[in-house]
Amino acid sequence: MRFKVLSMAKYIYARTSTTDQNVDQQVAKLKERHSDATVYKEQESGKSTDRPVFNELKEKVASGDTIVVLSVSRLGRNTVQVLEFIELMKERAVAVIVDDLGGIDVTSSMGKLVLTTLAAVAEMQREDILEKQRIGIDRAKKEGKYQGKKQSPKTIKACKEAINLMTKLDYSKMKAARATGISIATLYRYIKSENLT
Repeated sequence: MRFKVLSMAKYIYARTSTTDQNVDQQVAKLKERHSDATVYKEQESGKSTDRPVFNELKEKVASGDTIVVLSVSRLGRNTVQVLEFIELMKERAVAVIVDDLGGIDVTSSMGKLVLTTLAAVAEMQREDILEKQRIGIDRAKKEGKYQGKKQSPKTIKACKEAINLMTKLDYSKMKAARATGISIATLYRYIKSENLT
């Protein structure tokens, strides 16, 4: 009779949302306690759990393995998707250790309770921040102070080139936008912001 051998491998998953953040700091901290772990790291938004390195790790892990993350937020920001991932790992007998929670395995009953509570609180805080932003924007609009999202220097340069094509070569707005690699909506916004209509 053959027995299935458990993998027992350990993996560190580290993630930052932008290249401005240092993902190696997470790795260094986790390596202090999990020096035998294989590192998976990426710089991708946490809005979704559909991320290249994360997906690769999900496919790699097997029964008996352990995934270690610094905090719940490194798994993702979408509560439902994070909980679905945890449930999937539980079904596959893969432990998920969250370092900031005292090294608790969030696939355990106690760990899942803690995770669900924290995730719900985090989502409430995000909703609260977004609501305050909306209120602030509405007030600024009423007072005529709202500028909207600032265009990047690269976009401004492209818009100026598009206007140049329109005036010197008699390009239509659509043709000028295409020629300079910007959307027609971006060009319209720039024309409106500069009072060029």
